[in-house]
Amino acid sequence: MNDKTKKEFIWIVAVLVVLIGSAIGNVIYISMHSQNFAQNVNAHPTYPSNADIVHVEGTQWSWTFVYSNGTTTTNVLNVTVGKPVVLVVTSIKGAEQFAVIHDLSIPKLAIQVYAIPGQNNSLSFTPTVIGSFYFECVEYCGLDHYEMRGYLNVVA
Repeated sequence: MNDKTKKEFIWIVAVLVVLIGSAIGNVIYISMHSQNFAQNVNAHPTYPSNADIVHVEGTQWSWTFVYSNGTTTTNVLNVTVGKPVVLVVTSIKGAEQFAVIHDLSIPKLAIQVYAIPGQNNSLSFTPTVIGSFYFECVEYCGLDHYEMRGYLNVVA
C-alpha cells in the first residue's frame, strides 16, 4: 500500500468507528429511558370556552375559512380584537383533485400551522391589535403556490 492509500484507509476506518460508536450509544440511551420521546400535544387541547372556532381548509390554491355561524370566506380571515380564536386547520382536495400539505403562516402574529390532509391541527390566539395582517402558505404546494395568500382582519 502506498502512503495515500494508507491515509484514506485510516480515514474511512476512523469515520466508521465514530458512526458505529454513536449508533451504539444511541441504542443504549434509548433502551435505558422508557418514557415517550414524543407526545401528541393536540390530542386533547383545551381552549377558552368563549373562543370563536374557525375551520380552515387549505386547498390548491386558496384558504377557506368556515366560521361557527356558518359564514364562509376565502383568503380573508375576520376576527374580533380581544376575543380568543381557535383555528382548526386541515387540507382538502382542490382543483387538481388531490390534497397536499400546506402551511398557514401569519408572520406579524408569529402564527404558523400545517394543513395536512386527513388531520386536524389546531391553535389558539387572542388578537390584541386592530389591523390587517398578511398571511400566506409557506409550504410549496404546486405551480400556483404563490396565490395562497390573504389577510387576517382584526376588528373592534
